[in-house]
Amino acid sequence: MVRVLFGLVVAVATVSNAQNIAVTGVPTKPGPNGAVPIRRELRDLQKNFPDQFNLFILGLKNFQAMNEKDMQSYYQISGIHGMPYKPWNGVVSTSDWEETGGFGGYCTHSSILFAPWHRPYIALWEQNLYASVQRVAARFPAGTLRNKYVAAAKDFRSPYWDWAMKPPNNGDAFPTLFVSRNISVVDTDGRNKTVRNPLHRFDFHPVNPSAGDFDESFSRWNYTIRYPNAAEFGVSHDEVISGILANEMASLRSNVGLLLMSYKDFDAFTYSQWDSETDPGRYGSLEDVHNRIHDVTGGRGHMSYLSVSAFDPLFWMHHINVDRLWAIWQDLQPNSFMSPKPAPYPSTFSTNWKQTEDRNSPLIPFWDKTGSKFWTSEEIRNSTTTFGYAYPETQEWLYNGNNTAYQASIKSAVSKMYQMNVFNRAMDDMRPVSKRSSLFARRRQTDGPVPPPLQHLAPNNTYTEYIFNIRASKIGMGDSFRIFAFLGPYDKSNPSNWHMEKNLVGRVSILTRDMGNNSTAAPRMDPSTHMTSGTIPLTSALLADIIMQDNFMEDSEPLQSLAPEKVVPYLQKNLDWKATMFGGDEEVDLMEIPMLEISVASTSVRLTDEGIPEFESEWVVHKEATMGRAGGMVDEETY
Repeated sequence: MVRVLFGLVVAVATVSNAQNIAVTGVPTKPGPNGAVPIRRELRDLQKNFPDQFNLFILGLKNFQAMNEKDMQSYYQISGIHGMPYKPWNGVVSTSDWEETGGFGGYCTHSSILFAPWHRPYIALWEQNLYASVQRVAARFPAGTLRNKYVAAAKDFRSPYWDWAMKPPNNGDAFPTLFVSRNISVVDTDGRNKTVRNPLHRFDFHPVNPSAGDFDESFSRWNYTIRYPNAAEFGVSHDEVISGILANEMASLRSNVGLLLMSYKDFDAFTYSQWDSETDPGRYGSLEDVHNRIHDVTGGRGHMSYLSVSAFDPLFWMHHINVDRLWAIWQDLQPNSFMSPKPAPYPSTFSTNWKQTEDRNSPLIPFWDKTGSKFWTSEEIRNSTTTFGYAYPETQEWLYNGNNTAYQASIKSAVSKMYQMNVFNRAMDDMRPVSKRSSLFARRRQTDGPVPPPLQHLAPNNTYTEYIFNIRASKIGMGDSFRIFAFLGPYDKSNPSNWHMEKNLVGRVSILTRDMGNNSTAAPRMDPSTHMTSGTIPLTSALLADIIMQDNFMEDSEPLQSLAPEKVVPYLQKNLDWKATMFGGDEEVDLMEIPMLEISVASTSVRLTDEGIPEFESEWVVHKEATMGRAGGMVDEETY
């Protein structure tokens, strides 16, 4: 049905099927102190919980093999996000997405509902994966073996992939678990076997179980794919992902740490919409770094496109980590939650453009535990235990109601995991080449947070943090695109290799929702009403240049300090940026990107004795760092 509220046309979902599938998560009875089972990092699950990992592989394989027309199959649940642009569980579309050339999936991107909507979505996926794991465990031979796996299955929760953490044991940045075609398991007959790896890809059976589920471009693939190329049809080249991800790992860790430790407002933290009131220290967002992972892992495969990304098993491990980061942040900022915002362009399967979205908006198509109404953000915001899980960092019950101690433990864990002490990280990252820098000759053990060779850069444990900000319109380019940031020399003539340049600092990926048949509607829109933003931290790269003293343009001087009067002139000569489209490797003229503006901002940071950063709230924009170049700032306001 359609209602008119406050002069706005509002889409309200209607249901054509009385059998509403309730999203419950895994049914869980918390322990006496409130404890619930833990979602664990994928590599931790494999190493330290091998029985649950074995069940995970077998259960996921079983889940993926379900009849694709079953509403609770892997195929149908993945299709909620985008294609096949059809009702799920009878929740039909009443929006104007078809008439306006909108997006035919239910998913909420560039929306204030981005993080909350995906929480019940993942819970729905997990409750069905859990059911599959239980079925698998019960198939083992009766006796000790079955008892072992049934016990392991009881507390099973889906793992996540933490793409920002330093890989354990110096492993690959992109876990081989996603790359290997096959994997060893203990099968349900009790024998060791090699089976198809369900984390590597999802095999459609068939690709179009109902006519027209996929358009022509995706109907040609019988399975999900990453980094395909024209020369080898149907072959994933996801072995390249690890090198690409490793090359940007420092800025990715910095970005996650910056979000968790310095952002205090839910709206700024969660989604990537930009407006003229956006603070220069708040151009980044959880959605921004989320987009980056879709870009890095997709390579023009399924993960690159919102319409089909959820069919790739990687999507779920990625989004569970996004949910984890929100859970961590929300427990650090329990009093901050969303303010009402207009729904972004274009309209989706369930929401009209400009429709007001707030904490009480229905998270369609996810029925609550009663099956009579949809979940809302307000109902799921404060605790993941609503759906029967927690994360390693969010075991609040361990602190017996002492919230101060609980939050201190989160900050300590985040700071350690994402190496938020940039000086210790710089020393660790540079250790393999330490003989090339005289700074390392002065290294001593110290009780303070800053190693002695770098203490001159942080007097009184205080230093200046720098970020590279991007804002642009999401429409007008016809596809998703990315901006690369470089600090120092690089080969400008080879866009296809920019992601592997040693002086690449990072990227901002502008992920757009695929348009419907009427995609020509987009150019008629005002680009200034569809703005997005992103951030790339610069401080780690600046520190590396200070330490090495050999990585700067010919007409520049070596960098000696993090003081603005030294850094800004250095950035003027050494900072550069380029753009390419998701769909190709050719360079994009920066002047063609609507409303593009590149800027640099800084703030003061103090390290506690434990090395935990405390960010000042005020950020200073350094116009001169980017002024006079394509996409750079100008003297007068540009928006």
